[in-house]
Amino acid sequence: MSVKQKLSTKSIVCYFIIVLVFAINRMLYAFGVFKGLGDSFDYLFNVITQIVILFALSVFLFNALTKNKLRDTFKFFGYKKISAKAVLISIGIGVIVYFLNVFVATFFNVLLAFFGYSSTSSSITPSSYPFWLFLVNVLVSAVLPGICEETAHRGLLLKGLSGHGQRFALIMSSLLFGLMHMNIDQFFYATLIGILVGYLALICDSIYPAMLIHFMNNFLSTFAGYSSFNNLGFEKIINGFNAVLQRSFILGFLLIAVFVVGLAFLLKILIKMLFRETTVKNMANLQERLIRQIQKENYLKELEIMSKEVRMQPNSISFEEFDKLYKQNNVELGLMSNLEKQTLNEPHAKTSLFAKFLLAGIFIITAGVTIFTFVWGLL
Repeated sequence: MSVKQKLSTKSIVCYFIIVLVFAINRMLYAFGVFKGLGDSFDYLFNVITQIVILFALSVFLFNALTKNKLRDTFKFFGYKKISAKAVLISIGIGVIVYFLNVFVATFFNVLLAFFGYSSTSSSITPSSYPFWLFLVNVLVSAVLPGICEETAHRGLLLKGLSGHGQRFALIMSSLLFGLMHMNIDQFFYATLIGILVGYLALICDSIYPAMLIHFMNNFLSTFAGYSSFNNLGFEKIINGFNAVLQRSFILGFLLIAVFVVGLAFLLKILIKMLFRETTVKNMANLQERLIRQIQKENYLKELEIMSKEVRMQPNSISFEEFDKLYKQNNVELGLMSNLEKQTLNEPHAKTSLFAKFLLAGIFIITAGVTIFTFVWGLL
């Protein structure tokens, strides 16, 4: 079994355990087992679910199965630093994603309502909404999901399954991210967001942009609820579009279409900026480091002399030597984990029979609970 296949199988084992525990908790809540324990228990339970199930099992169980250094596990998951500019760009993308998400979620909610579905989810509705409670909600609904859910899906799943090819890993991790919410209300837009942040995690070779975008989307959603309760005016942005839509469907549709197209165009620009600020910048630093190292070994001087000779190719450094030097510097710069280094020269892995069995179980559990929420909403 290749290293890629081993990493893939171990990632699936970890995620299967996460899904199993998560699904049990979800069903217990659905059947009211924890009903009457109070809002404080709900908050505590959500914190434990995020930290213990999604984060701790992803990191520490995978680390134990791979017998790897904890620091290298984090690096393999994509915990690779980005610049302050990249942080700001990611936050900007998160704001755009939130507004696009509002329209996508509204569209799918209307579609579900057409089939007679009504949401059965129960949310905490306080009699008052002070600022300290808003901060608690930001922690539970934005900070922890941004870290823990991204670690499980853009770290464990996306990177663990990348041995089968990046497209396969992106589709699987995004689809399972949508299903992991185990709620038909959230499945559609969560899957779409998963595709976007997964794509950014791949092209930026860092999980931090995905975390920041996820955080901003959830933060603005939480703030919209706080603003609506306390009449701060933020929610009027969305309500304004709804008001126009109610007065004139055609005018409202055209206005929303222009708004969405404009946001999508701006999103494309910011993604290009983020790519330049992460991957392109890292490659430039790596190139500069390689040139300095080659200069120290007097390779450039030898190459310059040989380049003046007609039809002669420099033979002072072979491709194998350069490739070894490239990988070594990549690891030293923190751009590549040791686990990734071990898989560089391997072909795409094939999914083992055991891993296929676990994947089928994951889809049966997550899709089953998601379909259950849809059927429950029809009853």
